[in-house]
Amino acid sequence: MDGPEVKREEGQRLGLWANYALLIYTAVALGVLLGVANLIIFDHNVRWDLTPGKQYSLSQFDKRVLSGLKHNVKVMAFVRTEDASYLRLADLLFQVAAYTPRVTYQIIDVNKAPGLARQYGVSIYGEVVVESEGRRRDFDNARADLLIPAILEVSHVTNKKLYFTVGHGERDLFNTDRNLGFSEFRNYLEQNNYQIENVSLFAGGVPSDCSVLVSLAPRKDFMPQELAALAKYLAGGGKYVVFLDPYGSPSLAGFLEKYYMHFTERVIVDPAYRLTAGEILTMQMPLYSKTDPITRSMAGAAVFSMSRGVEITGKPGDKAPDGLVMFRADSFLKSSHESWASGDPKAVTTGITEFKAGRDLKGPIPVGSEIDFGVNGDVHVPIEKMARIVGFGSSAFASNQFIGMLGNRDLAVSAVNELAGDEILIASRERLNKAETAAFYVTNAQATGSFYLGAVVEPSILFLVGLAVFVRRRFFA
Repeated sequence: MDGPEVKREEGQRLGLWANYALLIYTAVALGVLLGVANLIIFDHNVRWDLTPGKQYSLSQFDKRVLSGLKHNVKVMAFVRTEDASYLRLADLLFQVAAYTPRVTYQIIDVNKAPGLARQYGVSIYGEVVVESEGRRRDFDNARADLLIPAILEVSHVTNKKLYFTVGHGERDLFNTDRNLGFSEFRNYLEQNNYQIENVSLFAGGVPSDCSVLVSLAPRKDFMPQELAALAKYLAGGGKYVVFLDPYGSPSLAGFLEKYYMHFTERVIVDPAYRLTAGEILTMQMPLYSKTDPITRSMAGAAVFSMSRGVEITGKPGDKAPDGLVMFRADSFLKSSHESWASGDPKAVTTGITEFKAGRDLKGPIPVGSEIDFGVNGDVHVPIEKMARIVGFGSSAFASNQFIGMLGNRDLAVSAVNELAGDEILIASRERLNKAETAAFYVTNAQATGSFYLGAVVEPSILFLVGLAVFVRRRFFA
């Protein structure tokens, strides 16, 4: 009997050791599996964003910007760690750094590193510094929606030059005067990393490195030699933006007639869409294309002052000088249906006029138009090789006085971006504007409606309700 019992005990001990070995093996295998899974998740940033708008994930635009980075970008967020408002930015920085090694970041507690904050000129909580190749952009309040546009600005390397014509009374880009200056417009263009130069067409024509040629409100006539140089530039696929105020440079307006862009002599007035208590020559332009790149990113309607119409007189297939053939034409910005182009000479001097059939042209009136031409009779060339002309019937919207209003900044800068082939900069502003609320400006019609609603309609309704209650209680109780 001893033999079978001994064997049974030995078998039990062997089974027990086998169970221990299996347990140890299972624990080690599970540990290794968890370790490998953790490494995979750490390296590949595995996340599931279940929010309806995917607000905690990188958008396709974000990925496009990050994938196109050619230089390293450093982000430094100066925050107070006790404040939870920066957590959304911290999460986005983690995603960005996981997506591309080109971006590195630091989150710095200002209270713990005041010396570093002073070194970077940071004096407030929530300021974020984005640097690349000597370029720097700052934004405050640690706003996550500003991060990708800031990265794009500092990383968008360009040697593109913008040339502004001079010699015809054009507006001064370095003038900081609030009413007459255009220095803010220049600042916005330089933030897009454009190089800005002046050019005299009489001296030597348009330089070969010109990406976009701009005429900013010329008042005097262009000489024949200058117009010949401009025609030569367009014949070679040049890009031209012209801001032409009423009665400005008749010779340039006549020149552009050959390219089917007609600047009308009438001044646009709009009693309905003028700003509250303002004169009828300064108004919102509420009709704009939601698909055209120039107007797509606008935060709101543009505000124009002293504007003329910019009509397109041709159609695709029409021939222009030097072998150019119209490929596409679009009036992307118009005045309201209540506006009109006034032929009354007193409208400009007095700001008072009424619509008169036969003399005036009823709105909507185009005030921003673009025409693209195929070069050498070929309309199948890529758009970047086409000759392109963008015309605005006013320059005031890009001045220091108006450029901060509603969609003016986006309109002025996007016109240059579009012709320079920098649509990604337009897309950046479009993305940013979706997260912002445009400044609130009330038109005269809206102000009048609000007055009658609050001063007449609402009190009348309350009076009638009170009268009905009095009659019911007095006579039917």
